[in-house]
Amino acid sequence: MRSSLPALLAFGLLACGDDGGNHTTKPDAPPPDTTSPSQCKMTIAAKETQFATQLASASAADPAVMIDTSGDQTAAAFGGNYRDNLAVHPGCQPRTAYAANTSEPFSNGNDATVPAGDPAVIAGYSCAAKAYTQAAEDTTKPIVILVHGNSAGVTSFEEFSKASIAGTQIATSSGFMFTVDSTTRPQLATKLIAAGYKVYGFDARTDRVAAMTGYDSSTNAFLNMDHGWGVPMLESLIKAVMKENPTRKISIVGHSLGVTDIRDALRRLYNEHKAGVQGSVNPFAQLKDAIYLSGANHGVVAGNNCDINSTNMKVTVLCEMGDRAAFTPTYFSDANNGPGDIWATPCADGDYAFGDHDACGGNTVQYTTVTMKDIAGGMFQDEFVSEAASSLDMPGCVDNQLITLDDYDRSGYFFLNNNGFFASHFGSARSDAGTALILTKLAD
Repeated sequence: MRSSLPALLAFGLLACGDDGGNHTTKPDAPPPDTTSPSQCKMTIAAKETQFATQLASASAADPAVMIDTSGDQTAAAFGGNYRDNLAVHPGCQPRTAYAANTSEPFSNGNDATVPAGDPAVIAGYSCAAKAYTQAAEDTTKPIVILVHGNSAGVTSFEEFSKASIAGTQIATSSGFMFTVDSTTRPQLATKLIAAGYKVYGFDARTDRVAAMTGYDSSTNAFLNMDHGWGVPMLESLIKAVMKENPTRKISIVGHSLGVTDIRDALRRLYNEHKAGVQGSVNPFAQLKDAIYLSGANHGVVAGNNCDINSTNMKVTVLCEMGDRAAFTPTYFSDANNGPGDIWATPCADGDYAFGDHDACGGNTVQYTTVTMKDIAGGMFQDEFVSEAASSLDMPGCVDNQLITLDDYDRSGYFFLNNNGFFASHFGSARSDAGTALILTKLAD
């Protein structure tokens, strides 16, 4: 393994991978879409029988360990709990503007111009999001919400270039060299706008982690957040967009931690709807696509470094995700996956969600996972997840797609003086193959 100590990186995790050098092989064609509502129904029925005993005691409610009992959401010591009171959530801070190039802590120095947009103004949403400028909206298409991962922001889906490294070779944390783009490649937000979509970029304001009372940069230098930080804000955005657009379908695309943020937000919104809370929405009645890019659905590298008693979000997020190398369900994944992943694709059959039938408002949701293929021999080029960690075990209910080892991000995006250090992990969101696949899935 050629990764070294600097790979204690942007997610506060230890990267792992060995790939044997640059790749020159022709990318494989993506496998055909394997989703089918009828096959999905059979999968669910079979798993209801197979896991009947476990389902009898399983719960899709919030894990007790994540429920806030302290009331102090502004302290750095508040690790692992849902920060549901957005009025005092330290990350629920709207921006005054979005710059013409990147301005996130770990992706500054951008020479590219990014797609224009303004801070979103949506009734019922008080936190940050970027509303991309759309001069030619196609209202027959779903509204798209983009959800970034840890230590990142809306920049994850925007152009990046840096003249000082263009055309040079740089090393990634997974141990191979690649040549940085000499020209700026359009990224997902730009491509979606060109295709007529109305697009919002969720902004979890990870830069605000440093503003918490008692924050110590030596214990969370990379501004890691956990689901307790990101999920309540994302819930609020999804609900606000759905309520403002009751006749429109919504599609959601998430990368990395954004994947499990989405899944948890949808679960909590459904539970709120099921409980009959005033003003709630059933998210699955309006959701068209959920596209999950390099998500830790079954663990993340270094997940075995969990300390359930930690007050540090860098550690509590590992407890929530679990270890990709030897995954066992965690309190967080239990509520989202259910036994045998039966809860992982709510309403993929137009009927079933979290143990309930007739739960979908007559709507069928399409699910896709995208991750980089594994390296033969048990090592992984993606710095954080693997095929097994990212895919969902629900045949007919989800299309688990793979990009190749060549489909990494060549732009040099992310991680300051180690630009492109996580090029493989960002491949699902920023490679040409990844963005093409996303656009295809949104359009079908």
